[in-house]
Amino acid sequence: MTATTGVVLAVVILLFFGLLAIRLHVGLSLMASAFVGVLLLRSTGAGVSTVANQPFSTAASYSLTIIPLFIVMGIFAVRAGLAQAGFDLASVALRRLPGGPALASLAGSGMFAAVTGSSVATVATMARVSTDAIVRAGYSIRLAAGVVCAGGTLGVLIPPSIVLVLYGVVTEESIGQLLIAGIGPGLVTIAAYAVAIVALVTWQRRRAGRVGARTGDDDGTAGSADIADVDAPEGPGRLDISGFLYLAVIFIVSIGTIYLGLATPTEAASFGAFAALIILLLRTRPPAWLHEIKEALTEAIGLTAMTFLLMVGAGVFTYVLALSGASSSLVGAVTDANLPPYLVLVLCLIILLPLGMFLDGISMILIAAPLLHPILVGYGFDGIWIGVLIVKVAEMALITPPVGMNAFVYSGAVREAGLGRVFRGVVPFIVADLVVVAMLIAFPAIVTFLPSLSAAQ
Repeated sequence: MTATTGVVLAVVILLFFGLLAIRLHVGLSLMASAFVGVLLLRSTGAGVSTVANQPFSTAASYSLTIIPLFIVMGIFAVRAGLAQAGFDLASVALRRLPGGPALASLAGSGMFAAVTGSSVATVATMARVSTDAIVRAGYSIRLAAGVVCAGGTLGVLIPPSIVLVLYGVVTEESIGQLLIAGIGPGLVTIAAYAVAIVALVTWQRRRAGRVGARTGDDDGTAGSADIADVDAPEGPGRLDISGFLYLAVIFIVSIGTIYLGLATPTEAASFGAFAALIILLLRTRPPAWLHEIKEALTEAIGLTAMTFLLMVGAGVFTYVLALSGASSSLVGAVTDANLPPYLVLVLCLIILLPLGMFLDGISMILIAAPLLHPILVGYGFDGIWIGVLIVKVAEMALITPPVGMNAFVYSGAVREAGLGRVFRGVVPFIVADLVVVAMLIAFPAIVTFLPSLSAAQ
């Protein structure tokens, strides 16, 4: 890469962040800055040709059909009330444990994130209902903020995960193997968050020195509500067991068929979407069928368009990186440096954290994966294992101060929380995430065990 191309690349990157600063959509920011890069590197004709043709070549992939299918599957499931059913069941099952409402919120966020595949959407949806339930039970809004923000990240690993699908598309790794590989780390993350909740509540109760203390704290909530030994709140009047069972059916139909090798990921996604549609019809009165389906498809079209806009913008941006020689130069420089492999791995993962200040998880993966994946695979690491690690850290960045996106979404939905309390609330979960990442590095079998047993394609 010459000095001239280096200057052009710097201009492109600065322009990209400048467009983000004025709140232009990430996909459009990527496309506009990349267009300028092609203009500077080639010509006006080349720039116009790239913007005209590159989006089609990026989006015209059969593998991408899985994305709208998973999206519509998740929306059908949510509109059928399946995520709420799971949350209600968890509320009853866990209400006697320390921090029971927070644990129930964690379970509900995990189920909602799993069926939607969107961290930010999960936080926006669960923020109010979870916060009210947790604070009503006598715990502080700071705990509620941490649980909801962290719980929103669970959908990145628990299949069906749109982010893992996109990672597989841009790196040409097996999408089926990636989806199966996310199950183990997803369950470990849930366990780590649950331990953090129980440990935090137990420690704060002991520190308080007396049961049911309400002396007031700087959280601006119900006193020392984090540590109050309150009676377990009443669960929902009527448990929707069938809703939880339907949720399990969708998971088995979509992910179980991938694991057993009975269907490709795209076929499994279509099975899951069809199953979710049937369940929506079963749980909706006939006069409302058309309205529910119309609303669900309209929402799915919007989310699909947003995802593909991000993909198209990232595709054009990646083309400029390749055109400038930055991609090959970076891969070559790191590979030739003969650094210890695990040092390179840690450095690559650390690079992802600042990106979370500006980008959502999907955008981070679309930009970073084409650069980091070849470097790490070149050092001999397993591509599926690397994919799960990168995706895990990318979503972790969304709750990392000072600009974790989930924290801002939560503070916007629950204005009385205050951004400072939100960030203090996520600290225990960041620690839990770091422990999980360390475990995934130390014990790769957590990621690779299930894919090695499956017949996923």
